[in-house]
Amino acid sequence: MILIVDDEERVLFVLRNALTKLDGDFDVVTASTGEDGLRKARDVPFDLVITDLIMPDMDGVEFTEKMRRLRSQVAVVWMTAYGCQSFKSEAERLGVYRCIEKPLEIHEFRDVARQAVAVHDEDGRGPAEHGSVGGGPAA
Repeated sequence: MILIVDDEERVLFVLRNALTKLDGDFDVVTASTGEDGLRKARDVPFDLVITDLIMPDMDGVEFTEKMRRLRSQVAVVWMTAYGCQSFKSEAERLGVYRCIEKPLEIHEFRDVARQAVAVHDEDGRGPAEHGSVGGGPAA
């Protein structure tokens, strides 16, 4: 199961479709606010959470901090139009698998999602234990 959190409905639509068409194994749930995403994560053990970093109700860093308290082992991918390097220390601290920059290339987005789920499934450890960050894993 994959959760995508973004305050732009059309972004959610495009990304959900991109992942749904990727593989029949991915069930994709969307949330338009951080609070809604956390509510959904209380009920469902997601394999991957993909979140925008800049949202009006709660930014992606705060959302990830709360998500880590709720589900410490979930793989997390950040999306931002403001450059991943400015969030590098927070990404490392929170064990973010990868940060990708908007506008997103759909093939890159699919590849990152597939890789993050594979790393999570590989050994049952969360991405924080893999230590990946950057334009490759978590930047």
